[in-house]
Amino acid sequence: MKAYYSTLLILLTLMNCIAPSYSYSAVVQYENQTVDTFDVTVLGAESSERYHESSIHDRIKTRIGHPFSQVDFDRDLKALSKDYDRIVPDLGIVDGKLHISLELWPKPSIRQIALEGNCKLTTKELRKELGITIPSTFNAQEFNKAFHKLKTYYIQKGFFEAQLNYSICAIEETNEVDIIICIEEGRAGRIKDIVFNCFTCDEKEDLLDMMITKKYNCFLSWLTGTGTYNEEAVQQDQFIILNYMQNKGYADVEVEIEICEAEQNNRIIIIITATRGAKYRFGNITFEGNEIFSDDEICKQIRAKQGCPYSPEVVRDSIQCVTNLYGRCGYIEAFVNFEPKLVCDECVYDVHFSIDEGEQYHVGLVKVIGNTCTQTNVILHETLLCPGEVFNLDKLTRTERRLCNVGYFSNVNAYAVRIEDEPSCLGGNYRDVHIEVEETSTGNFGAFAGFSTTENVFGGFNITEKNFNIAGLGCLGKYGGRALRGGGEYAHFTATVGQKSRKYIFSWTKPYFMDTPWAVGFDIERSSNRYISDAYDINATGFTLNGFYDCNAFLRYGVHYRIRNACIELVNKKKAEPQLVREAKETGIVSAVGASWNYDSTNSILRPTCGLKSRIEGEFAGIGGDYSFFSGAYLNTYYHQIGERDVLKFRADARFIQPIWETGGDDLPIDERIFLGGENEIRGYRPYNLGPKFDGNNDEPRGGISMQLLSAEYQRRIWPILDAFVFVDAGHLSLAHWDFGRFYTSVGYGVRLQIMGNGPPLTLGMGYPLNAKDDSDVKRFFMTVGGKF
Repeated sequence: MKAYYSTLLILLTLMNCIAPSYSYSAVVQYENQTVDTFDVTVLGAESSERYHESSIHDRIKTRIGHPFSQVDFDRDLKALSKDYDRIVPDLGIVDGKLHISLELWPKPSIRQIALEGNCKLTTKELRKELGITIPSTFNAQEFNKAFHKLKTYYIQKGFFEAQLNYSICAIEETNEVDIIICIEEGRAGRIKDIVFNCFTCDEKEDLLDMMITKKYNCFLSWLTGTGTYNEEAVQQDQFIILNYMQNKGYADVEVEIEICEAEQNNRIIIIITATRGAKYRFGNITFEGNEIFSDDEICKQIRAKQGCPYSPEVVRDSIQCVTNLYGRCGYIEAFVNFEPKLVCDECVYDVHFSIDEGEQYHVGLVKVIGNTCTQTNVILHETLLCPGEVFNLDKLTRTERRLCNVGYFSNVNAYAVRIEDEPSCLGGNYRDVHIEVEETSTGNFGAFAGFSTTENVFGGFNITEKNFNIAGLGCLGKYGGRALRGGGEYAHFTATVGQKSRKYIFSWTKPYFMDTPWAVGFDIERSSNRYISDAYDINATGFTLNGFYDCNAFLRYGVHYRIRNACIELVNKKKAEPQLVREAKETGIVSAVGASWNYDSTNSILRPTCGLKSRIEGEFAGIGGDYSFFSGAYLNTYYHQIGERDVLKFRADARFIQPIWETGGDDLPIDERIFLGGENEIRGYRPYNLGPKFDGNNDEPRGGISMQLLSAEYQRRIWPILDAFVFVDAGHLSLAHWDFGRFYTSVGYGVRLQIMGNGPPLTLGMGYPLNAKDDSDVKRFFMTVGGKF
């Protein structure tokens, strides 16, 4: 019996070895044989030029009288398969000649597509989403793509239980198919409410902010895409909740998510229930291996404290803090590990940290890789590490962040590299710094349009190049447009046209001017506006040269020189008040120098919630020109966050102008004076309309030389893109020097809508003046893009 099985095994092995050689021989015997005949038969096709034998021969490379090529023949079959449902080739040699025949079955056409079971979504919108016309050729692959798109559409509409499938009925007589799509819509997944069981109010509020799943909102869900059930998002939320509760000390927590149908039609309720289990706490915190730093220094870095709820996140943060402590002092290869140990019969974790300090390193060479356009010195200006100094991982991280923020690169990677042949003359250990950058487009052209209560309708366009190179102007003929990129300069042109103004401005700024910490630039401006009054236009041309020096991360010092020529054109000189006619003639050149100190510790440019903005500025006009005066300002805005959603804002501004020498208060040009009122200052009052007026006309503001402004605002985050606020504003404007008189006051409310993620918010609100002199000063509704506080 064993001999029988052995013989059988040998025969099977031989057959497996021989079979491929037969197949290979069959292919080889046709290769380079002259094709004698090539017959094509199309079965089940209507008489059409498309399926005529000659048209098929025209599409393929295999020809009668030519040598046969297996590669070309395979390509021919692949090409024909795009239009034919099935292809059966037959090759044979008769009397030493190669004969080929093909039988082809055309792809059927779609006679109709029927949808069954859809009640909540109309057949018309489903056919539009499917995107297949009738009649058309049936392509299984293309139809599956369209069908998958239809399933996705149901999910996007919130039908998380929707089940879709289709069947195909073939009509062989006409080579057509009928497609029937069967739909079980199930419940609609618009989320009416999210209910938390066994959670505190604070935990519920925290989790609602963290979760991807949100309640459906009729006003905003169409814009944000939130509010419909998504299974993947719910699973992700379950992990978020588990992680959150575990970091509260509930290591054994279990989270269940249940979906219930709401009483309202097409709505569901998501119920989240937590089974907390025991609460674990930190026990003894011990560590070993530290020699460079004392025990007290290490303890200050470890966030885990005995008796506090056990949190894996706190342990990870403690490890990172200790690693950063060593990294800032050159021990860039320091390694920190931890071992938690559960105390028997207690809900307590003892944690032991092990520290491997490694060696101290210094910075070697700093190399930039990947910059094809941006000059290397532009990148090195943003680098905080210098060759020879002690390596600092914190500076390395901040260097990477600074390079990402300049906007020249789509990707930045800064890392330490071991030096292969380290020169012994340097002494100590060194690591080179490699900065890999991937450049991106830095130019931008944009068009904009908007509406505000000051300007009404306005629009325009802007051109920006964030990585401009002004020195490349002389090389345009040789290198073309790319000569104007790579210098790290900022160039910007804006043209704005509105119902009350026209403005054109070109700006250029050079950071690290002549390899110094100073940023130097200029602005050229041409404008014409009727903001202040409809009675006159202010036409002005100006040039400003400025320089800025960053003293630290919060404080910036600036200097500037400006020269400006403005003239006032009265719309109707005959009806204008004599005082307005006289002061409108006070036009000419203002030549001034000034300086400023700016302090900014806020946490965001667009939506700050904490910190202080403070600005002190002074200017002297009289360096030539037609007017002489001092001007100064002290501007302050303070933000204080209360909890996760609420912010208190306080503003206190003071401005003054002191005419000197031959210039009097009435002699100042109108466009140099201070004006008050509007959505950026005292909301609820007409823009620029408060303070002194021209004699005999209560509608024409005259401006002032002394101004004080106070404001307080309470803001609450309603949704991630929507803030609501209430406010109190008060301000005073006078033509008298250092005057503190009657304060105009208003109260009101409004909302800020963050439509674009990185753009300024849209602000709308209502202000109610408390002591307006007359109705001409009042404009309750205000609307603007951006706005100040």
